[in-house]
Amino acid sequence: MPDISRPHDVTGLTPGELEQARRDLRASLALARPDSAVRVPILARMTAVDAELAERGKQGRADEVRP
Repeated sequence: MPDISRPHDVTGLTPGELEQARRDLRASLALARPDSAVRVPILARMTAVDAELAERGKQGRADEVRP
């Protein structure tokens, strides 16, 4: 069983890979039974992907040059 306390490092993924991972994880979650133990690692990975996308979005806005 995977160690769910270990952080999921998704920083090396490209933006496209992050979006694909998000779609794949949503599909996996939709197929998992509500009482399935597999939901825990799926949700943990989704949280890591969402946090990375949010961080990159924040960095993109900070890097913008405004007149």
